[in-house]
Amino acid sequence: MEKPELEVRDLKLFSGKRPVVDIPHFELGKGECLVLFGPNGSGKSTFLRILSFLQTPDSGEIYYQGEKAGEGNRRRLSLKAVLLLQKPVFFSGTVRENLLLGPKFRGISEAERKSRLDRVAALFRLEEFLQRSPYELSGGERQRVHLARAFILEPEILFLDEPFNGLDVHYREKLMADFYRIRRSTGVTTILVTHIREEALYLADRMAVMLEGRIVLTGRPEEISAAPATAEVSQLMGQELLVEGVVESSNGGLLQIQAHGQVVRAFGNQTEGERVLLTFRPEEVILAAERPVTSVRNWFYAEIVEIRPFDRMFLVILECGFRLKAFVSKSSVEELRLQPGKKVWAGVKASAVTTWPGRMAGEFHTQ
Repeated sequence: MEKPELEVRDLKLFSGKRPVVDIPHFELGKGECLVLFGPNGSGKSTFLRILSFLQTPDSGEIYYQGEKAGEGNRRRLSLKAVLLLQKPVFFSGTVRENLLLGPKFRGISEAERKSRLDRVAALFRLEEFLQRSPYELSGGERQRVHLARAFILEPEILFLDEPFNGLDVHYREKLMADFYRIRRSTGVTTILVTHIREEALYLADRMAVMLEGRIVLTGRPEEISAAPATAEVSQLMGQELLVEGVVESSNGGLLQIQAHGQVVRAFGNQTEGERVLLTFRPEEVILAAERPVTSVRNWFYAEIVEIRPFDRMFLVILECGFRLKAFVSKSSVEELRLQPGKKVWAGVKASAVTTWPGRMAGEFHTQ
């Protein structure tokens, strides 16, 4: 069996008694792009620094291609990887000189440095910028150079910490698409850290969701979206916490739930009298001027509280005893003449509502 490119066993780092990183086991396969996804402060960047030997854990083992890292080989193993920090720092000189500096420090021959420069400049479309200072470039162009500095070193493992953070939407999407293409063509094994769901879903071969220093779920993006496993992961994956309710009845897995004066129908394995949390995806909420005759089991007569642009859609916030959120197109806003204060019917399929046992806790709320 092929050994993983990177393996972690019983890795722990504490701040006082609080675990900052607590990962019993983790593996990264050759050629894989794993996106480490979670909210700010969940330990993602710290984990990346530990993996790249910039920070020492309190305990645990790290294996590079089956070789255990220790004092005697850490320097050699670290040369297999490149960590790209979030904010680029450039040296004086041109883009060309900045790109060549890393390979020069690693003792790569002049001919090979020139060959790599030609390849990476073509991959990242940097030819026109090579003789300019990085500080003359836009923020997005500087980030492109920053990424190219990692790829010119041709690492066996690439660590990226929020590489698209702070870019405007247009350039971020463009650079993400270029990175996806380049990483696929080079096949470099990658761990990328982000707190932005859209980046994770777009770039990941596999996702690892991190909360409070622990990896709580791993899988392909579509698997985690379809079965987020916990209410916390559900919210991170774009499902809004809907409301806390009580199961009134269960019929073959179809629950009837009393929630803030409304009856909600959803599928789940909870039993009569049990308290549940309900989550849903805003894109699954249907809005209509009149209640239609459809197979949709949940219809709520709701008042529009707010409408605001959201990426290429509009986010409509409604009140029906609890808050609902819906994503609708511009044409739907115009056709239904949606505006604050207007009442509409909001429909949610029972299969689009996810049930979790328990009560509200922490930051999860109905507002």
